[in-house]
Amino acid sequence: MNRPERDAGARRRTDGGVSRRGFLGAAGAAVALPAAVSGPADARVYGGRSDGPTVTFTEATGGSVTGVPGCGFLVAEVQGVLWRVPREGGTAVRLSEWDLEATRPALSPDGTAVALVAYRGGAFHLWVTGVDGGGPRRLTDGPWDDRGVAWSPDGTRLAFSSERGGDDVTGTAYGLWTVGRDGTGARRVTGGGHDDHDPVWTPDGRSLVCVRAGRLPDGTTDGGRTLVRVPVAGGNAEVLHTVASGRLVGPAVSPAGRVACVHLSGTGTSPSEPAARTVLLVDGRAVTDDEDLAAAPPSWLDAHRLLYVADGHIRVRTVTTGPPAPPEATAPAASAEAAVPPVPAGAAVPSVSAGTAVPPVSAGAVVPSVSAGVVASPAPAGVVASPASAGPGLLTLDGDGASTVRPAGPAGPLTSPAPGASREPLRVHAGQLWDGTGTPPRHDVDILVRDGRVHAVEPHRTRRPGHRTLDASAQTVLPGLFDSHTHPYSATYGARQHLTALAYGVTTTACLGASLYEAVRLRESLAGGHSTGPRLLACAELIDGARTAYSTGRAHRTGAGLRRTLDRATALDVDFVKTYVRASGSFMASAAEAAHRLGVPCGSHLCAPGRSAGQDLTTHLQATQRLPYGHATTPAGHIHQDLVEQYADGRFAMIATPFTAQILLAADPGLADDPRVSVLMPPWDAAAVRERADTPATAAERHALDVEMSNYRQLVEAGAALALGTDAPLVPPGLSLHLALRALHAHGFSAARALQTATTVPARLFGVAADLGTVERGKAADLNLVDGDPFTDFSHLIRTSAVLRAGTLYRQADLTTAHRAVTRRPPDRSTWLDVAHRLRRGSCCGPDD
Repeated sequence: MNRPERDAGARRRTDGGVSRRGFLGAAGAAVALPAAVSGPADARVYGGRSDGPTVTFTEATGGSVTGVPGCGFLVAEVQGVLWRVPREGGTAVRLSEWDLEATRPALSPDGTAVALVAYRGGAFHLWVTGVDGGGPRRLTDGPWDDRGVAWSPDGTRLAFSSERGGDDVTGTAYGLWTVGRDGTGARRVTGGGHDDHDPVWTPDGRSLVCVRAGRLPDGTTDGGRTLVRVPVAGGNAEVLHTVASGRLVGPAVSPAGRVACVHLSGTGTSPSEPAARTVLLVDGRAVTDDEDLAAAPPSWLDAHRLLYVADGHIRVRTVTTGPPAPPEATAPAASAEAAVPPVPAGAAVPSVSAGTAVPPVSAGAVVPSVSAGVVASPAPAGVVASPASAGPGLLTLDGDGASTVRPAGPAGPLTSPAPGASREPLRVHAGQLWDGTGTPPRHDVDILVRDGRVHAVEPHRTRRPGHRTLDASAQTVLPGLFDSHTHPYSATYGARQHLTALAYGVTTTACLGASLYEAVRLRESLAGGHSTGPRLLACAELIDGARTAYSTGRAHRTGAGLRRTLDRATALDVDFVKTYVRASGSFMASAAEAAHRLGVPCGSHLCAPGRSAGQDLTTHLQATQRLPYGHATTPAGHIHQDLVEQYADGRFAMIATPFTAQILLAADPGLADDPRVSVLMPPWDAAAVRERADTPATAAERHALDVEMSNYRQLVEAGAALALGTDAPLVPPGLSLHLALRALHAHGFSAARALQTATTVPARLFGVAADLGTVERGKAADLNLVDGDPFTDFSHLIRTSAVLRAGTLYRQADLTTAHRAVTRRPPDRSTWLDVAHRLRRGSCCGPDD
């Protein structure tokens, strides 16, 4: 459908002639978006509407499954939606809508009800629904999170883990609770200096088995290394099993009292860190080998058979003594596992028996992507031009004296040229040009620049009367690079963050969360030429729920508060709207509607809820999630068909931020000696780069990089739109974009396809393809001049000698002399590396995350 147009009097925002209104008109052919769905703006929107686009799931990346002895069906959760799957054949029936965000279903002992944990309303609470999906009813409420529900053997009570009883914002340590089936009689069972998770009842109904996570001196936990049994009536806990490393997840107790659980090994203390190995344990003994297990409780079908999710499929395993046997989900009389093909919609689901695998949600498993109100193409960018009375420049506040970078070429932002700057047309003689349009590199061409735009691209001529010449005849010229995920930290970095990015050939950065007023100030300062750096697309603070994860978040408890935030972002003309992990599905949908009315994209960390809410993209593959283990990757870091399907139709995109690529510094340690590191970067970033360059990558780090890159290849090969970002300055600006590009190229991306993730693709996603992303007539003259040929040796790409941003030329030598090289002492009793770790921990993560 057509994108919303600004009214005729809308303010024209410019940056070298780049206009958002131009983006609105051009974005239609650039990137597909969720189809519009008409309806009242305040109506609840469900993913099951038949008039929206659909995606079909045949595998589960982070789902779970539940069943009970003697019951003829299973209940599976895939991407936050519940499905009833008959064990003896039939049609899979959808039991919940997307905005319930159901997780960890538990079928009642009599098979008549499903207990679950859901996020509807902005907190995790217990719900119960019938096995026909009708009338989901919430049992718990309050500002706290309740997680991990299990039925008592007689079906009259539920056990769960909760932080309730503490502060409304911070909660308290997770303890075990019980509550009646009707939601009455809540009672605490455990609490203290530890966290108890994932309770399950023993067959006699007198005790609970759970995962216990011990508290560490720094206030974190060990992740959960011990299984304990605690009396429901109160008393001392009995240790059942302990592991030396990793964490345990989801115990399940058989009718005979055997205890199964999942062991994630080779992890740190953060659930976001991929596990090196996932194993199903029974009474402390491994019963699986080399399976990609979901972080969810298995379910006993009888005294010997376990139901669980692995490698994206529902599996049944008969547990015996001795070494692990293959699951029953294998080809008959064959040792290799061969899952049964997905079942088409409406067809029979094979029974759970030897020689078969049950697809998690095949029959009828469709999840339309819908939004309330009008859904429009993302179309931001451009920047508000400030009067350039002071001329283009950069003021540093580092205590070593103020310094200014003057452009080496034509005028700065063209709406207000710098006093005295040359406006003479420029000819860039390129020895090789990769223009990003899909054609092979061309050789010996002239790029003619006039008024900050590309006027023509023609074969080289010796004379170009009326043009100054920039000789790049021994170089490769590329479009300026686009970092799709950054956060401006002006108070910490001053001008260094933007200056460093520009020195690495980055001409556009997208802010995906910052103080709104500071982001707008920077956008205007960079556009008006008062600061030197890439153009900036502005974003407000992260729109969160009643709690915020980070300091850049903005908390919201009510719809009225959310509307005020969205009105403020609209008034200041943001270029992107981002919701964070505590924002409910309804808040996510409201944010998407506001963004599309403004003509800009909206995104979050959450895939399936984001797509269903009408958002346009995710800002990572897997990062901070609201679930302990998100549904974007398995605990081992892999993706399966359900995740790929969310992106494959091109209606929903991804910004990849491969932090794992930092290990590539060890393969090219000379990068740490680059003056862009030693001079432009602050000392803590320079120290972090040096440490990484001097530290060989471990086998686990190399494996994590391989897995992540394999995921991106799988997505792109399926048709996904993949843009590249860095999350700078959580990793060093500029340099990290090159490391990520190297990682893609080393893992099967051609040079051109890798470059597209940092040029043409982000230009389309942010709606700026009419002006950025390629070197073509009429587009902004954003050029990256590289010494060497990245198409024969991709490592040459980082050799940026000069960059044009909107026709303004900056030579690297000028940029790196903006600051004097000064040796600075770190704070007392500390090192600059300590400072780097503290800054990262304070921003989001510990050094081991």
